[in-house]
Amino acid sequence: MGGSKARTWDIRGIAWWLPGLAIIVSGVLLYSPLGVSLIEGRVVVVVAMLALGASAAARWWFARGGGSSAAAPDQLSDGAHLESTRVVRARRLLGVEAVLAAGFGVLGIAALTMSVSTSLLWVGACWIGIGIGGLSAGARRDDVLVASAALAGWQVLAGSILATFPFRTGLDFTAWTVITLLITGVAMMARGLRLTAPLPRASTLRWWRPAAVTVQLIVLAVTVGWYGTLVTQTARQDAEQTRLAAFYEVPQGISPQPPGTVIRSSPMSLPGVHGHGQRILYWSQDRNGTPAVSSGMVWTPLAEGADRPILNFAHGTVSLGAECAPSRQSGIAATMPWLNDALDRGWVVAASDYAGAAGTGDGEHYLVATDQGRDTVNAARAARNLPGTGAGTDMLIYGISQGGLISLAAAAQTPTYAPELHLVADAATAPASDIAGILRERPPQLLNGWAVTPFLTTQYAKAYPQLDPNALLTPQAAARNEEMAGAGCAAIPFAALFARITTVPGMGDYFKGDPLADPAWRQAFEENRAPDLPPGIPVYLAQGLEDKLVPPKFTAALVNRYCAAGTRVTTQWNPDVGHDNQNDQAVAPRVIQWFADHLTNTPTPDNCSDPLPISN
Repeated sequence: MGGSKARTWDIRGIAWWLPGLAIIVSGVLLYSPLGVSLIEGRVVVVVAMLALGASAAARWWFARGGGSSAAAPDQLSDGAHLESTRVVRARRLLGVEAVLAAGFGVLGIAALTMSVSTSLLWVGACWIGIGIGGLSAGARRDDVLVASAALAGWQVLAGSILATFPFRTGLDFTAWTVITLLITGVAMMARGLRLTAPLPRASTLRWWRPAAVTVQLIVLAVTVGWYGTLVTQTARQDAEQTRLAAFYEVPQGISPQPPGTVIRSSPMSLPGVHGHGQRILYWSQDRNGTPAVSSGMVWTPLAEGADRPILNFAHGTVSLGAECAPSRQSGIAATMPWLNDALDRGWVVAASDYAGAAGTGDGEHYLVATDQGRDTVNAARAARNLPGTGAGTDMLIYGISQGGLISLAAAAQTPTYAPELHLVADAATAPASDIAGILRERPPQLLNGWAVTPFLTTQYAKAYPQLDPNALLTPQAAARNEEMAGAGCAAIPFAALFARITTVPGMGDYFKGDPLADPAWRQAFEENRAPDLPPGIPVYLAQGLEDKLVPPKFTAALVNRYCAAGTRVTTQWNPDVGHDNQNDQAVAPRVIQWFADHLTNTPTPDNCSDPLPISN
C-alpha cells in the first residue's frame, strides 16, 4: 500500500545533478580542442575535481542533521541505531571525499606542467580515492536507477585504468578522462533526478534494481576482461620488442658500405610460412646519395635452389614507432596472404622496413618516393648478398597503399640505379600516387586525416629541412602532431586504439586551410607523385572502388597516364571494397599469377583500351 505513494521532492538531489552537469560539461570541453593542449585540458579536469568536491561537501552538509533524511521511513525499525551509525560513518567519508577531490584539484593547479605520465597518475589516483570513499559509504536501497555503489565502483575501475594504462600519451590521458567524466556526470545526473523527481518508491519498481545490477555487473566484467587482455598482450609484446631491440641498433663507428651490403642477419620464426625467414640490417641511401641503414626481411623457399626470382615487397603504412616496423611483428605473415604462394613457386621474397624505421634512425622518410624506392631496391640487393638465398637477378616489385607508390618509384629507378637487377614487372594496389591531389581532394579534417597525415608532415620536415609544419597546421594539430605520428601501430592491440579514435574527432581541423597553399610544401608533395615507368616494364594496378583514403580517381588518372606513355597496364577494379585487407586479399592471387606469367613470357591482359569505372 505504502509503495503506491509518490515520492516527495528531495533537495539532496541538487548535490548530485548540479555537480554532475558541471562534470558533463567538463568532459565535453575536454573532448573539444581545449583538450589538445594538456595545460588547458588539465584546467578543465581541475574544474571537474572541484565539482566532485562540491558535491561531496553538499551531501556532507545534508547528512549532518542525522539519519532522518538518510533512510526511508520503512527502513527505520529495530535497526534504527545501526542505520544512524551508518549515516555518521557515511558523513565522515563524504567529508574525506570533499577534501580529497578539492586537494587533487589544487594539486592540479599547482602542477599544470606535469608530464603526461604524471597526469594519468594524478587523475587516476583522484578517481580511485573518491571511488573507495563511495564504496565505503555504502549504497541506499532506493537507488533504483543509479546506485552510489555502482558509481563508486566505476570510479575505482576507471581510476585504476588511468593510473596503470600501458600507453602513456596525451591522447590516452584525454580520451580516458573524457570517458570517465561523462560516465560519472551522467550517473550523478540520473541519481540527482531520481531524488528530486516525484517517482514511485523502490517497492513499486522492484524489477529495476536487479536489472540495473545485472547491467552493471556485465559492464564491469566486460571492462575488466578487456583491460586484463590488453595489459597481458601489451606486456607480452613489450617483452618481445625489448628482446628484438638490440638487433636494430646500428653498430657504433661502422663505415658506410655499398647499398645492399648486409650488416647483420638473424633467423625469424614464422609459423605456417613455407620457407626460411631472416631479419636483416643493410645499407641503403637516400635520393642525395647519403648512406642510410635500413632493416627488413628475406624469405627463401624450403628447398635448395639457385638463380631464383626476387619478389620485392613494399609495405603500406604502419606508423612511425620502431616497434611498428614489419620485421618486428610476430604476426606479419598473416598480413601477406600471397607469401606462401610466392615461396611455393620458388621465389625469394625481400621486404624493406625502409631506412630509419625499426630503430635504425629517427623514423622512415614516409612517402618520400625516391628515398623509400631506393630502400626497396636495396632490399633486393641485400637478398642477393645474403648467403644461402639463391637469389638471382630477375626482380618483381609489389606494393600496397604507401608501398604502392614506393613500388612504382623503385621500378622507375632500377634500370639506372641497380642495373645488375633485371626488372620484370611491377604491381601496385591502391597506390598513393598523387599526394598533392589526394590532399586537395580530401582536406584531412576527419579521422583519416588526423590518423595518417601526421606521418607525412613530421617526416617530410625531416627529409626536406626547408619545410615548416607550422605553416600548414592549426595550433591544436601542431600541439599533437608528433604524438599523433607515433601514437599507434600494428604492435598495439587494436582495442587500445579505441581511446585515440574517440579523441581525434574532437580536435577540430588539422590544416589551417588549403594544404597546398604553401609553395614549398606543394612543390615537395608534387615531386613525390608516382613517376613514369621505364620503357617495356608492365604494371598491374588494382583499386577498391569504395576506397576513401586513396580515392579511385587517382588510380584511374595513373592508368590513363601510363597508357598514354605506352606502358602495358593490367587493371583490377574491386567493387564495394575500401582501403583495407579485403582489397589485398582480392588482388594478391591474381598478382602472383600475373608475375608468374611474366617470368615465363606468357601473354597478360592489356586493359588500356577498357573504359574506366570512374572518371578522373
